[in-house]
Parts: sequence; structure tokens; C-alpha cells
Amino acid sequence: MAQAVIAVRGGPGAKSRCACVLSGADRARLTAVMLEDMLAALTRCPSISGAWVVTPTPELAELAERSGALALRQTRAAGLNAAVRLAMAEVAETAPYEPLLILPGDLPMAAPSDLEAALLLLRSHAVVLAPTLDGGTGLIGLRAGARLAPAFGVQSFQRHADAAGRGRLPLAVLGTNSLSWDVDEPNDLAGVLEHGPATRTAAFLRERLKPRISQ
Repeated sequence: MAQAVIAVRGGPGAKSRCACVLSGADRARLTAVMLEDMLAALTRCPSISGAWVVTPTPELAELAERSGALALRQTRAAGLNAAVRLAMAEVAETAPYEPLLILPGDLPMAAPSDLEAALLLLRSHAVVLAPTLDGGTGLIGLRAGARLAPAFGVQSFQRHADAAGRGRLPLAVLGTNSLSWDVDEPNDLAGVLEHGPATRTAAFLRERLKPRISQ
């Protein structure tokens, strides 16, 4: 079995690059529905026994717990990499012999089959990375005992791959649509409407965003 971590900030200040099309309240709701989609994907992944959400946002922590996940509350927003380090340390104490999947909280189209594929690759590799369309990282998979410092941000995929190489950690790259489409900019919102119409995120965007796109 395996553990999975989703790191997400949330609140009205989240996804600020979408402020031209969504209000602060709508961006806060967007973050919540994306988390709902991702937690639903984790529950449909039979190899994942534990789901964790690390966040400084009380509403998202409560959402995670209602969904059956374990919530790790940050005392303050300290960035994605700090959140991931906190979660990695907690999981290492709780489930040190299980592989770990780490995901940022903006992948509403994440598919259980692709999460299972990542775990299968961890049987023969120490690290699995899924690149996003913009050169970021949609998933870090770590075999039990493997250590890789999180370096999320612009062009993070190459940084993670380079770190695996320096650590002589056998690396597999998982190219998949569901983990490559992260939501950062208005064009990404349109992509969710087109490519993930059945998600909760798309339903929210149809209500709040599609009329503006049609104008």
C-alpha cells in the first residue's frame, strides 16, 4: 500500500494569476473544488491506503477531514515546498515503509489509473516524476526510503530530475494528460472545461466562468 500527499494553500489569495476572470471568493472556491476532485481520485485508487492534505487554510483542512483524509495544518502560509517538507516528515514517521505520492493541489483531472501507474513504476524506480505542460511537476513519487528535496515552482521538473540524478536515484518519467494539466492561468481554466467536463471543477467553472468565455 501507499501514502499520498496533496499540498494546497487556498483562500481568496490563491491562484492570483486568475484574478482577471475570478474574484477572490471564486478562487477560494476553485481551490476547494479542485481538492475535492483530487481527493475523490485518491479514494478510487486501491493501492493508496492513506491520503494527507497539508494546508494553512482551516476550511480546506476541514474539507479534507470530511473526505476521510488526514489534515496537516500549517501555522502560516510558508510556500508549497515548506508544506511538502512538513508532510514528508510526518508520513515518514507514520508509514516509513510505504511509497509516497506528492501532488500539488491544482490537478483536478488527476486520474486514479495514472496514480496507480506511478505506484507501479516505483516498484522498479526510486523516483517517479510527472511533468506538467509548462515544465512544472505534477507528481513526485518516492519509493519507501528514497529522499528527494521538493523544489516546486517554475520549471521544477528539470530541478527534480537533476536532483534525482545527483542522488543516483533511478528515475522514471510518467507522461500523462491527467497529471500534466495544472491550473495556474485563465487558459488552464478553459482547458479543464474542455478536457475534464465531468469534474467538480468543471461544473463550478461552467457556472462561474463559461458565460464570460462565450462573450
